[in-house]
Amino acid sequence: MIYVIGPSHIHHSFTELITPELESRTLFADCILDGYPGLPNWSKYIDPLIEDHTRKGHTVVWLVSDYKFNNSDYEALVKVPPGQLLLDTIGKPNNVSTNYCTPEHITCLAEHSLANIDAIVRKYPAIKLIFWCLYKRTKANANSSYPRPYWYDTVKTRYPVNIIDIDAFTNPHIFNACIRDEGAHPNKAGYVLLDTMILSITPLQVSPPEPPRHSPPPAQTSPTTQPVLDPSQHRARPLQSSPLQSRT
Repeated sequence: MIYVIGPSHIHHSFTELITPELESRTLFADCILDGYPGLPNWSKYIDPLIEDHTRKGHTVVWLVSDYKFNNSDYEALVKVPPGQLLLDTIGKPNNVSTNYCTPEHITCLAEHSLANIDAIVRKYPAIKLIFWCLYKRTKANANSSYPRPYWYDTVKTRYPVNIIDIDAFTNPHIFNACIRDEGAHPNKAGYVLLDTMILSITPLQVSPPEPPRHSPPPAQTSPTTQPVLDPSQHRARPLQSSPLQSRT
């Protein structure tokens, strides 16, 4: 089972777009999609949810929120004692205030976001990260106003073991065709892309045993590389034995 925590992008109010695919389990089979609209990266509720599902033996994927989500927390964040990363907030829909969007504000919000992500990665080294919002803000958008140290291409080098790198599956032009609004919520093609990315972390099948010593060696095949994803070529994910679970 794969537990996916994130913002409204995986909340039922947006995934209703793919209700038939969820019910038939051709998308997000054996996934728990746990979305919280406006979830800020410094929410104190993220860690306990990850811990609970880690203890259950689930693979955990964190769909990391935009730095700006719940940006009105800026006033509280600048007053927290050194080393304090978390606030008692879960976020809410439409929680980006235009009053806290300057480079100075983004720097503060990004620093708190990354510090909390660092702490989560240290505590749960097997966690996987998808920076969907950041890819839209700083890569698919060619003229991002975010300070460069917090762009996607820089941040992905910070988590080389944990990141599911969007660049390995698509490119900015195709990515822009996979979202439905300025909030970077996925359209159907976007959910196919997201499902494909999550599917990539599932364990590979066990390799067959080596042939007897005197048998001819197996034919050599060329190494494969991950192609750029064209969502129109997506094939349905094979059904698994566990029932679909999704947040309601």
